[in-house]
Amino acid sequence: MKLRTALLTLAVCGVSFSSFANVSLTLPDSADLVLVNGTKAQGNGPLSLKDGDNQIAFRYETNYRENGDTHLFKSEVVIVTFDGTDAHYTLNLPKIHSQYEARAFNKQPNVVITDKQNNDIAIKQDVLIKNGMQIGRNFQQEIAKYNLSNAPAALTTAISVSVPQVQQIAVEKSGKVDQAYVTKMLNYWYKKADKATQEQFKSAINK
Repeated sequence: MKLRTALLTLAVCGVSFSSFANVSLTLPDSADLVLVNGTKAQGNGPLSLKDGDNQIAFRYETNYRENGDTHLFKSEVVIVTFDGTDAHYTLNLPKIHSQYEARAFNKQPNVVITDKQNNDIAIKQDVLIKNGMQIGRNFQQEIAKYNLSNAPAALTTAISVSVPQVQQIAVEKSGKVDQAYVTKMLNYWYKKADKATQEQFKSAINK
């Protein structure tokens, strides 16, 4: 009960404070968005983002010809994290010419983001992998768990989950609560809370 109360208390702090969008990102037609800063997204229209760290997740969808046949390539979900300030950027994807290149991209994506001067900016990239059945994936839960790990493109400020989602992620197949994950979530939301909410949280724990 104390754990549930604590999660509910900290979840109140999960309100994002709006800021002026000073970063824009243009995507190629072959990029199909899945998530932007932990929130569901789709399409490939230009993005308006906040200054600072941002994270997008997308699939690369394209056709390539090999041995006279046309093949459809739909990549794994690629995660890209970058830091931008008051600028326009463009996301660039490599050409896929063969099954070998398609497999290589899925193992190690080669994504480039450039500024107006066509200079590459520093990015972190990874692949959001889920083993087993792919139908009905909850990408918001997957990226939330990913962002609480030490993975290459993890970004804790991009976590966007509701209380039921937090509880579902924290429960393993055995039905037991993943205490390490819960600890990370508690620490994350506690640090996000203001002093008054932190006091409410501590009072809830001590009851």
